[in-house]
Amino acid sequence: MSMAVLYDKLYRSENIREMSLSDYLPRLIDEIVGVLPNREMVKVEKKIDDVAIEVQLLSPLGIIVNELITNAMKHAFIGKENGAINVTVSAKNGLVTLIVEDDGNGIPDSVDLNNTGGMGLELVSMLTAQIGGTIRIDRRKGARFVLEFDSRPAGSA
Repeated sequence: MSMAVLYDKLYRSENIREMSLSDYLPRLIDEIVGVLPNREMVKVEKKIDDVAIEVQLLSPLGIIVNELITNAMKHAFIGKENGAINVTVSAKNGLVTLIVEDDGNGIPDSVDLNNTGGMGLELVSMLTAQIGGTIRIDRRKGARFVLEFDSRPAGSA
C-alpha cells in the first residue's frame, strides 16, 4: 500500500528527486486507517509540515509509518470505546522529526525496538537505521514514537 501511494505520487510529480511529506503522508495514513476494522472508533489527526525529503527515503519511511499506525490500531485501544492517533512532521535545519502517538493503553516496559518478539517494531528499527535516523519510545501517556532523520541522507547529491 505504501509503495502504491508512493508510485502514484511520483508518477504525478514534476520533481522525481524529492517530495514533500505533506503530499505523501496524509494519503498514505488515510489508506492505512481505511482498511483496518476499528477505523470508526479512532480519530486520526495529521499535522504534517511541507517538508521535502529525497525520494529514496520515502519507501522506508512509508513502511515505518504503516507499522506504527497499524500497531496502534491493533493494540492501543483494546478495551476502549474510542481513541486518537496523532501524526506530526516538522523539520529544523534539515533534521526531520516524525511523531506517531496515541492515547491508548501504552506499551509495556518490556517492549523495546530491538527486542519485541515480533517483526513489526524490529522492522521499524531496521528501516530507521537504513535511513540513518534514530527512534525512541516515550511511554508517558499512551505510546509515542519519535523518529528523527536527515532530509538529505549522507552520500546524496
